Amino acid sequence: MLQTSSLLPLSEGWYKSDFERTFKAIEDEFNFEQTTGMKMVLEQTWKCTGVVCHFKEGVLYDPMLELELLFDSEGRISSRDNVSINGSLKADGHFFWSGTMVAYERLNNIFTMGTLKALPLSERGGREFDGVYNLVDEGTGRKQLARISDGFYTWQYIDGDVAGFSPWPALIQPDGSFGFSINITSVAEMGSHVTNNFSTGFLFSGRVIPGKGIVREEFSRTAGTVHDQWDAPQIFSGTMIKSGEYPNEAIPPDIESLVKSGRAAIKELPKPNLSDYPVWYLKLPVKSGFIYSAGEKNFEVKETAFAIAEAAAAAGISEQFRVRMEDRIIDTENNMGVLVEERIKSNSFQRLNYRIIERYYNDKTQTAFVLAELELDK
Repeated sequence: MLQTSSLLPLSEGWYKSDFERTFKAIEDEFNFEQTTGMKMVLEQTWKCTGVVCHFKEGVLYDPMLELELLFDSEGRISSRDNVSINGSLKADGHFFWSGTMVAYERLNNIFTMGTLKALPLSERGGREFDGVYNLVDEGTGRKQLARISDGFYTWQYIDGDVAGFSPWPALIQPDGSFGFSINITSVAEMGSHVTNNFSTGFLFSGRVIPGKGIVREEFSRTAGTVHDQWDAPQIFSGTMIKSGEYPNEAIPPDIESLVKSGRAAIKELPKPNLSDYPVWYLKLPVKSGFIYSAGEKNFEVKETAFAIAEAAAAAGISEQFRVRMEDRIIDTENNMGVLVEERIKSNSFQRLNYRIIERYYNDKTQTAFVLAELELDK
């Protein structure tokens, strides 16, 4: 059970994060509707367990996004690297944050909700498990270098990096076991005619045997439904299990260059110029009974920039509304499971009666900003 006193304010140390993260292709959806007149939904959701993060000097490093998140003493979440990020951490460890990111020159909304749990030394494996291991990915044949130290399992590809992929630490339990999981679900809906869903799940587990090596197993599952050219559904499903035993290796002399943290590189990136942003964008209003969300879009055509920025803000309103609905259901101990979750998503992504209360276009940076407000039912 999480101890309230250990979460707010966060203290320096290691934390385990279990979360759900959704990327919504807001600009592609907007462009599709403008071109065809049909609604489009294009989303990818990652559900992850067992991701290990480190908090120091007010900063929690997210190793999957390679992003530094700021957590203040009251639990407010922001980022120096991406000023669109805004969220909060509750005393019990539950958190939610949202923002926008550009990928492949397209604007995307990103929503993350989950829990943080402190990892003191008593919940981590001891130094008897420390070691270095050369592993081989049975699926790709690529070599990995894994290191276990201070109760954590970290690894890196030896034969080059994978673009867009950043390994993260995993926890070694006091008995030497470890495990984490990832489930990626992609949804594409175009009008009322095509709905494609595809899910890929990975479960990694294993055990470290002191002085001998690692026994590791990987379980992966794929399932999905896509529509062919005649709009007939095609169902795909498959499961694969891979396992292996890897002995302890001598520590390579260039271990530090092979196992990279990623955090040093992010510190070298240029920071946004805060004077380019309106004050209300940097610090969203807080008012009882209301939800606020901001959106931005860099584009030389002002009205198009405002339209996409509003779409981003509206998506943020919908996601916050969904989180509030889920909290209400949890509070009333409603246990309808998946059906409840599906109904929440369906309801929250319907058009909500929000209003735009601020608009600003920065001519120097050619960026539009909007602030949306939704009054909650009393």
